[in-house]
Amino acid sequence: MTAGRDRPIIVAALGDFIFFDRPDPADIAATRPLLAGADIVIGNIDVVLSDRGTPVPKWANLRASPQIAHDLRELGLDVAVVANNHTMDYRAEAMADCLAAYEAAGIRPSGAGANLAEATAPTIIATPHGTVAILSVCSTLSPESAAGAESPGVAPLNVRQSYLLDESLLVEQPGTPPEVHTWPDERDLARARRDITAARRQADHVLVVIHWGVPSPWRMPASPIIQPGQRTIGHALIEAGADAVIGNHAHELHGIEFHQGKPIIYCLGNFWIDGISRFPWMGREAIVLRLLLRPGADVRLELVSLYLDNRGVPRPDTTARAVRVLTEQSREFGVILAADAGRYRVLPALTQDVTD
Repeated sequence: MTAGRDRPIIVAALGDFIFFDRPDPADIAATRPLLAGADIVIGNIDVVLSDRGTPVPKWANLRASPQIAHDLRELGLDVAVVANNHTMDYRAEAMADCLAAYEAAGIRPSGAGANLAEATAPTIIATPHGTVAILSVCSTLSPESAAGAESPGVAPLNVRQSYLLDESLLVEQPGTPPEVHTWPDERDLARARRDITAARRQADHVLVVIHWGVPSPWRMPASPIIQPGQRTIGHALIEAGADAVIGNHAHELHGIEFHQGKPIIYCLGNFWIDGISRFPWMGREAIVLRLLLRPGADVRLELVSLYLDNRGVPRPDTTARAVRVLTEQSREFGVILAADAGRYRVLPALTQDVTD
């Protein structure tokens, strides 16, 4: 662990990235200032960086040039979250290429490896103000993508599910969708708890990044935006010692909850989506979420509101549309977003003070 407590560690957490082609250097130069001042920049890269591999049978396989790793480093990315449903889209050889591309570019991949031990190992980043351990896990597992004791893949935290059908309602209302129940796989959750405990012995702070949830096109009409299983998992990870839980995957902003004084960000939405016009259902609202970490203190959250332009590139948003979406999505948790010197502070329920 590292000394030097004159200021907090500042972590900039970003939403999902998808690339089909290399980004324009001018766009990288214009976006980089949005991340200024962060000690660590984390983003979920929802595409495997490789020129090799055979696609697995699934709905969408995403692959792009390994050179994009250098573009992401130029942007300022320090940690690439790869615990997601696309890292194994072209099987193990493509995943290995992807991890190697990040390492060669000076980016730390998090959440995948040659076996389960590697995939679940914490990514530990030292700063002048302390150390941060990042654990990345995936609940949206595509076929054969979970790492095993002796097999490559992503770090799994499986979600189990059941479907409840009301027989009498099906007769009266043919076509009625089932009620969906979700809950975490107990073995995976127990392992995640142990991993958090172990990471706390190695770092001053522990952040868990999780790929979870249901994007809007696949959500049933009466289904909640945040699934019950997500809240169960999020609470358990906080109770195990995580300082924050950061969610991604749904490609839209979801609410923020505080549990035992620590934040669960259910979905950061998108940050950079190349060719977003291909995905008209995706949210255009985006944020840079800044986590301010001090030993022995609750995590402070602040954010900058952005939007994605017609090419999917993040731009400053003077209309604060992302703030409005997050305010509405977080209403059930009593969370407040308060303007503060060009940013927005994210405050737990009943907390109105925005001063230091």
